[in-house]
Amino acid sequence: MEAYMRDYTLVANTMEQIIYKYIGTEKISKDYNTGILLTQVEIHTIEGIGNNKGINITELSAIRQKTKGAVSQMVYKLVDKGLVEKSVSKISDSEVSLTLTELGKKAYKGHKKFHDMANDKIFKKLREMDENSYNDLVEILKDFENFLDEQISNK
Repeated sequence: MEAYMRDYTLVANTMEQIIYKYIGTEKISKDYNTGILLTQVEIHTIEGIGNNKGINITELSAIRQKTKGAVSQMVYKLVDKGLVEKSVSKISDSEVSLTLTELGKKAYKGHKKFHDMANDKIFKKLREMDENSYNDLVEILKDFENFLDEQISNK
């Protein structure tokens, strides 16, 4: 393993570059074995529905940390693409329940397979870390997330 001098700007710059690159991936469309190109936002909306069968817009917006309006617009796009079905909820006639179509389930499974392959290299390194290093990394990432939450709430 490569040793780094304790240059904290290296850590800060690396985290910043990761954020910029991650944001850049949101614009890339990918085919998850359906013949339909989907953006990261679309496939993660599908993932949210696939992980929570029968979820409604309000619950999905909370999970995705997006406004109900933004989630509703995305769901309409996915319905138009034949990936999501909307139906009246069994709980309330005024509530909409969301489920994946067969094509949506195929995209969901394709996305899971993509993550399994993509994450394998990272997870291998995490598995090789000693317990203290792993716990330190998790704490640093949580602290960074909290820092970003504070920045967002102090707009």
